[in-house]
Amino acid sequence: MLTHFRFFTILAFHVFLQEKVDLAVIEVGIGGAYDCTNIISQGFLPSVKQPEDAMVMLRSRAKEMSCPLWVCPELEDYQEDCGPFHLGLAGQHQRSNASLALQLSHTWLQRRCLPDKSFPFTSVDNTGVLQMTAFKPSPIMVKVDLWPEFCCSMPQERETQQPCLNNWCSTPHEHVRVAARLGKNYSTKTAPQIPGMEYQDAIYTLKTLQTSLGDSTLEKVQENYQLQLQAMRGFLERAGLTVEELDQLNIIHVTGTKGKGSTCAFTEQILRSHGFRTGFYSSPHLVQVRERIRINGQPIGEELFTKYFWQVYGRLDETKNAHGGTMLTHFRFFTILAFHVFLQEKVDLAVIEVGIGGTYDCTNIIRKPWVCGIASLGIDHTQILGDTIEKIAWHKGGIFKPGVPAFTVKQPEDAMVMLRSRAKEMSCPLWVCPELDDYQEDCRPFCLGLAGQHQRSNASLALQLSHTWLQRRCLPADKSFPFTSVDNTGVLQMTAFKPSPIMVKGLADTEWPGRNQTLKHGAVTYFLDGAHTMRSMQACVHWFSDTAAQHERNSSGPVARVLLFNATGERDAAALLKQLVPCHFDFAVFCPSIPEAMASCNADQQNMLTRCLDNERSWHLHNSLGNNNKGTQLLIEGSRQLVAEKKTDTLVFPCILSALQWITQGRDSELADPAQRVLPVKASVVAKAAPLCDAAEIHILITGSLYLVGGALKHLDTASYK
Repeated sequence: MLTHFRFFTILAFHVFLQEKVDLAVIEVGIGGAYDCTNIISQGFLPSVKQPEDAMVMLRSRAKEMSCPLWVCPELEDYQEDCGPFHLGLAGQHQRSNASLALQLSHTWLQRRCLPDKSFPFTSVDNTGVLQMTAFKPSPIMVKVDLWPEFCCSMPQERETQQPCLNNWCSTPHEHVRVAARLGKNYSTKTAPQIPGMEYQDAIYTLKTLQTSLGDSTLEKVQENYQLQLQAMRGFLERAGLTVEELDQLNIIHVTGTKGKGSTCAFTEQILRSHGFRTGFYSSPHLVQVRERIRINGQPIGEELFTKYFWQVYGRLDETKNAHGGTMLTHFRFFTILAFHVFLQEKVDLAVIEVGIGGTYDCTNIIRKPWVCGIASLGIDHTQILGDTIEKIAWHKGGIFKPGVPAFTVKQPEDAMVMLRSRAKEMSCPLWVCPELDDYQEDCRPFCLGLAGQHQRSNASLALQLSHTWLQRRCLPADKSFPFTSVDNTGVLQMTAFKPSPIMVKGLADTEWPGRNQTLKHGAVTYFLDGAHTMRSMQACVHWFSDTAAQHERNSSGPVARVLLFNATGERDAAALLKQLVPCHFDFAVFCPSIPEAMASCNADQQNMLTRCLDNERSWHLHNSLGNNNKGTQLLIEGSRQLVAEKKTDTLVFPCILSALQWITQGRDSELADPAQRVLPVKASVVAKAAPLCDAAEIHILITGSLYLVGGALKHLDTASYK
């Protein structure tokens, strides 16, 4: 039998022929002359600049083979009529590789598309070697992303990240998977037949879907509104579902800027506590994509995810040629997948969290929810929703449906005016929830499973949503709603009711990771909150200040306070950091939302690190301004004194794991896994850690991004995210 590499070479050739690829890029294994890929009889040969002795030998070999050989120009030589190149792979050495790639692709295109055209002009250097003259690259050549399948570094794709290609194929199955993905079209039917590969194949296939709608400005979204809804209905039908079937899911539809996920979690827990089989769709996920779709509070397992993923994806893939080759975006796919799962699993109800906005969100294909809710509104996603609270409220109010009861928490006045207008436009009855304290006339104060004062309004909204759903489900003959009053703005104020013991227990039992979450690992305590808007960061600071003070009062000695921060997307990181300055951290640490360092650093990671350095500079600026205010200080009763004049040390790390390893200084056993590589740090950085080593306890606030929090939880709560 043939050797391992020979087998894969033949397998690759077979796959390419069967999949009818337009071209095949073949990398030599070792050497060239005797490499098994050298069975190829036709090709062409440009080269980068080589050492003189090597160049002499290459010229000799080219002459022996009657092969025209050119030396590629420097990358700068191509740039006479275009700006500097932005390469997808980082490093100065990649510039010669890029020049060689330009010549290879340009020559292939000439031979394929212009067979009668001569090669570009060349000159001869003083050694007699043909020097290829640079051409002007097309915009498509300049834009191309190198190796998108293997160099994934975006935080929202944590679960699909792969190490460098050289170490990627560790089992024969993985070799087969690589080969299967090299063809022109990836087969969704045959891949799951390979034992043990089904779930991972689903994860890889998710990467082929767009992660967004691209340039989705407010104007473009509004202009294409009807087209988007029609497209969503079309995708739904292609997946074998209908909007009429969605009516059977007894849906609770929730939107908002801050707190919509927590409201959904409270609501789902209350109704599950009543014995109903619940479905819960949310986004984004923290660690694993399966978290987005939950049955009875738990993410669906790998087996169920795999089964339903291929059912939906297979139907969409089978019908794409009949629809111009179109496939849906990442979030649309998950929305349809969630509907499919909930229908197949026969849930009693589905709690559906809106992705962004409401009016144009793909979840708004829902026609007949049982009840709708709007959590606290603020400024976020301004490129899509607009830059005023009124514009954002207009989008959020788009989930209102005729005759369907809707509830909201107290909102800013301008937002409330818009919500009332939208409710009237939709013939939708809208109520404002009472304060949580108003429910407590005949019962003790509520104990909420989610920490933070801001969770009280979310809990009140959840009580109204679940109470209304139970009325419609269990009291169909009684169509009336609880007594209401009208405030001086004409808004209906919902009167508080007495929650049942099951409701009270549901609020207490609610869990929602990454939001005001505290994890204590011995001497190290982590405070995790994915706050990423101004209002949510205000709430985070309030929660952290109160909670950390309580922990400090119980500490046996001095406490070191550390901030671990990152912000993604269009967030105003400087504004978020400014709110954190009064917490007076001993260290402010910045890192990208990447769980572990990758073997190679591409342009995306370089950009993320650059943003971290910008955040570090913002932090220094805010602290210097704060130090000029001599009267500013923070005193926490019963804890150590924290003064504004104290200097905060700052550091930037390439990934979450390296940051956590340095901050904890070996004091957290969860981070002591021998399989986790400890990145070396400079001596000056090691010396900075003295206060951490001397402290009795270390308190770490991790905030600024749900992706950062999710990456941290991957390392800190391994039992929950196996």
